[in-house]
Amino acid sequence: MSILSLPPIPDDVGLFWLFTTCLLYALAVQIRAKLGGSLYAQPLLWVAALLLGGLYWADIALSDYQKGGDWLLLALALSTTAIAAPIYSNRHIIRAAAKPFLASLLVGSSAAVILAVASAYILGLDDMITATLATRTTTTPIAMGLADEIGGLPVLAMLIAIFAGNITVLMAPFLFRLVGVVDVRAQGVALGVIGSGIGTAEAVRQSHLAGSFAGLAMGVNGVLTGALLPLFF
Repeated sequence: MSILSLPPIPDDVGLFWLFTTCLLYALAVQIRAKLGGSLYAQPLLWVAALLLGGLYWADIALSDYQKGGDWLLLALALSTTAIAAPIYSNRHIIRAAAKPFLASLLVGSSAAVILAVASAYILGLDDMITATLATRTTTTPIAMGLADEIGGLPVLAMLIAIFAGNITVLMAPFLFRLVGVVDVRAQGVALGVIGSGIGTAEAVRQSHLAGSFAGLAMGVNGVLTGALLPLFF
């Protein structure tokens, strides 16, 4: 399904999974709020785990889930544009840091792709899995689109993007303390590049400025990754 076109109207099965996903996410958000915003209560992490466990336990094909899930993907792609608001409001601060921002993104995006491809090669993974892993630091809609274009598996790219985003959010506070990163701009860039959409959402939750840098980093990283991948595939 292209994010530029409407997916087909879901049947009863698709509607069930669409409703179930939205309900689980709403409950997970409420639970996290009651736990004081704990990093270990990431809504997407637990919702994804519950859905995958439920699909496996009930022996339901992922294609059946996607009958409704495609609409969530479309909503996710459209909602990503909302990050433009904090970016615009902080445009003067972003412009002042343009050179180090772009330099760090170029290095980070290149390193992410090269490390993913090199790791897959060392592990002896096939080309399809390698292509999928190479998209791992882009946000879910971009990862799925890129994976489809370069011969990867879009659904696996989606799962990897969600997993990588959640791990990034869980590990980021510890790593920031370990290396002494206290500048919220740098934290935002790191969360946006490595954690993609999930990392950006966490950055927005932490501060308006961090969210603006994370959102721009996520977008530029997607463009750079899309430009780099054809060099390998």
